[in-house]
Amino acid sequence: MNTTHTAMMEKARNALSGNWLNAVVATLIYMVIVGAASTTYVLELVIAGPMLFGLVLYLMCLADTRVNNLDLLFKGFNRFVETLVAGLIYTLAVSIGIALLIVPGIIAACGLGMTFFIMADDPNISGIDALKLSWNMMNGHKWEFFCLNFRFILWILLASLTCGIGFLWLTPYMLITQLYFYRQLRYGTF
Repeated sequence: MNTTHTAMMEKARNALSGNWLNAVVATLIYMVIVGAASTTYVLELVIAGPMLFGLVLYLMCLADTRVNNLDLLFKGFNRFVETLVAGLIYTLAVSIGIALLIVPGIIAACGLGMTFFIMADDPNISGIDALKLSWNMMNGHKWEFFCLNFRFILWILLASLTCGIGFLWLTPYMLITQLYFYRQLRYGTF
């Protein structure tokens, strides 16, 4: 799978080629809104799911069509209940897992990691069904997904050294790479 991971990362860079500025602006808007909402924990929980769904949908469109449609960032609010439920359950599962010695939290994050890609791919699926499908889809693939994300560890450290500014570039790169991982699992090709 190592070769496939490299190919996914390269395809993500190619998808962003010529679109880095658009992806960075979208990520900045996402981070500003979620950051502003984080002034109260409850507001952050309410906003995080719909905004993450919107960012995934935006990046999916950007990668597939190279169209910059910032309206997609807010489409999670059109499916507010589904994206809210998915975001809350995801956050709760990962938080409880982390409280139980970190490793269960990583397992939960990997197992539920395809949730918003599934929801962006299927406009009729509920948040709970997307969580279940993600968990089932990731059965036997959590380690692969962890290894794929671990490949970004040096980039994450470097982005942290820039006071977080580097995450404006790293976030879309990682999410589009994860999109290709999702498509490989779901459709057999990315």
